[in-house]
Amino acid sequence: MKSLILANEARSAKRHKTETIKDTFSAHEAWERLIGYSKMGYSSITEEDKDFVLKSFGIFDRPATGEKFMIRVRITGGALSVEQARALGNVAKRFGQDTIDITTRMQVELRYITIEELPEVLSILENVGLTSYQTGVDNFRNILIDPLDGLAMDNLLSCTKIMKDIQSIFLKNDEWLTMLPRKFNIGINGSLSNRCNIFGQDFALALAQKEGVYGFNLYLGGRVGTLAKNADMFVLPHEAVKVFEAVAQLFKKYGFRDNRNKNRLVFLIEAVGMEEFRNAIEEQLGFTMPLGGETLCSLEGGDHYGKIALKDGSFALYAAVPSGVFSGSDLSDAADIAETQNGAIRLTIEQNLIITGITDTTTALTSPLFLKYPNHPSPYMANLIACAGTAHCPFGVIPNKPDAIEMGEYLAREVPMRDAKMRLYWSACVKGCGIHGAGDLGFLGCKTKYNGEIVLGVDIFIGGTLSGEGGEGHLLLKGIVLEHAREYVAELMRQYRDLRVSKESLEKFIIRLQGRYTNASIGFLMRWNRQMRLENKLQALLSFNLKQRGGSHKEQDEIFEFGCAIVYGTTLTRPYDTDEPLAEKKKSYRHKSSELTLYKSIIEKMVEPNPLARSKVFTEITIELQKLENGK
Repeated sequence: MKSLILANEARSAKRHKTETIKDTFSAHEAWERLIGYSKMGYSSITEEDKDFVLKSFGIFDRPATGEKFMIRVRITGGALSVEQARALGNVAKRFGQDTIDITTRMQVELRYITIEELPEVLSILENVGLTSYQTGVDNFRNILIDPLDGLAMDNLLSCTKIMKDIQSIFLKNDEWLTMLPRKFNIGINGSLSNRCNIFGQDFALALAQKEGVYGFNLYLGGRVGTLAKNADMFVLPHEAVKVFEAVAQLFKKYGFRDNRNKNRLVFLIEAVGMEEFRNAIEEQLGFTMPLGGETLCSLEGGDHYGKIALKDGSFALYAAVPSGVFSGSDLSDAADIAETQNGAIRLTIEQNLIITGITDTTTALTSPLFLKYPNHPSPYMANLIACAGTAHCPFGVIPNKPDAIEMGEYLAREVPMRDAKMRLYWSACVKGCGIHGAGDLGFLGCKTKYNGEIVLGVDIFIGGTLSGEGGEGHLLLKGIVLEHAREYVAELMRQYRDLRVSKESLEKFIIRLQGRYTNASIGFLMRWNRQMRLENKLQALLSFNLKQRGGSHKEQDEIFEFGCAIVYGTTLTRPYDTDEPLAEKKKSYRHKSSELTLYKSIIEKMVEPNPLARSKVFTEITIELQKLENGK
């Protein structure tokens, strides 16, 4: 433990002010204050309680909605019984303007609750086995498992009991309530498919095999922008709870408590190294653990919509809920279906809903729920994640949910596709609640400059994955005007539609594309083709596709290749022939059309014969295109 002690001491000179609140925190006293506030009204709540204490009970002040609160409800494993679904639906209809949001932690958020209504709402939920405890601030958050745990054909180890045993350690336990250095996310996956973002967690047990025995490989330190790293430890199912307790105790005792931006588990592990942290786990356990096995849950996630056959002969039906925008009435409809079919409801990390145990699929699919939320949606809507945005979150930079849905609808009209799988993930701010870094394409809300004014925009990321062997997405385009972003994405979707192999997913297509082109050149193509599409007369001449070839991956070479393609598309001649020097007549492409003079400087930079003088990182060309876009 020496390395952990030293790392902790090095960061203990100053404690964050939040730790002072924790020193005197009492769940009983905090609850009593909450009840008192419900009698005295909104104005009686202290800022300290709004900022921290109430969040321990999953209660979040949302003044933008008029002195109302959001309640985050813990849905264990994302599984709802019919009784629980009805209770949630009724609460939303009675108290929350019929609004429910499904979240990326397989739980729900209720909105528009007044301080006076809070005790009754929480009591209704507790009476059906639901709670909002520890869904905010420095707590163990809702544990993620495969939403089809115990049911899916590829589920080899059921994790429901392990999940409940781990949850029983900390839930409503004063020893753990708001006592961690920072929030702590947990995931357990016993399936071949990764349907629960297993590698995005602080503590993750991923299905593995070692010497013919099934168990889990331990991964640690996942967070927004960082995938969990392999701890090289093989954990049998009966050991999972003990290993969790060991990691939790180490984090609680040695985790950093100074800078809240650098207090997650990953920073402790980075300070001492994974090998040292693994040794500390064994010391905490009191025995050694075997080295890791072969991780098995590496598939993309299986079917994310449609009709899914289950082990018991019944089916699971996906209801695609774009961006998780749901309602109490919708949940009541889902409960009706589940009750008549003796089924249950499961929520997913991609903010969708599943009804399991379906035997009569024909009847179920004609219900109001599936008429509103199609079982076979547009691929742009099937796995569309978006966090709350400006309407409901004080940190949001852009509206987000409406933006995500609008883009999905636009892409479905402009570039229709079937049998495609893609993940479009939106975060309204850098906190990354929409896990944008894990999307095939990710969108991060920002402010950008356009025509001399500051407007709403997005940074666009590419190449995120849910696989532990992959990584977070990389920045593709920065500061794109929000209203224009859909047009850039449409250009990439046209490439995907035209060049994909069979039913290749967008994730696999991007991996293949990145093996041939840099992200800079992919982003340039999106910019260029969009601009050509705006210039209707030039579109047929100057827009082009990414060819399936192996390249040098040098950006100046890619620029040259694009430039040559544009010249040939315009003149049907090559800008450089091997048997003659560059002649003046070869430059005549510049004057083929009066509109082409707008792009003269861009094309000249692209076909500049001297590689040292050629733009090397698309910077100058991008500036030229931005000038054209801004009408300059």
